[in-house]
This record gives sequence, C-alpha cells and structure tokens, in this order.
Amino acid sequence: MVRYIVTKENTSGKEQYGITVIEDEEEEDSIADIAPSFEETALLAAFLQENGVAAVHFRDVVEDYLAK
Repeated sequence: MVRYIVTKENTSGKEQYGITVIEDEEEEDSIADIAPSFEETALLAAFLQENGVAAVHFRDVVEDYLAK
C-alpha cells in the first residue's frame, strides 16, 4: 500500500511543504518543495492517496499539477 505524507522544511527562514511516498514501510520517493502552503500540499497528497496513484507515477502527477 502506498501512503503520501506531507513534510515541512525550513530553508533560509522560508517554510516549504512537500510530499514523501511511503510504500511497504519504506520511503520510495519525495519532493521537498511543492508549495509554501500546507493546505495546498495536503490537498494534493489527499488526491494522490484517494486516487491510488502508484509511486512510479508520483512525480508525473505532481509535475502535471504544478503546471496548471
């Protein structure tokens, strides 16, 4: 089962939120700087989770989302 977890990072005094992909209790992939908004990142993580997006497609879906 794939899980999508929102992460928070502080760099140069700036908060950025990302998503980490967990599959079979191991970190498969992550993107640290998706958005400065927790809400936006959490909505994207929920979308990925609810639609059962496979870890292999994670980066493509996030890229498409950000290109909007």
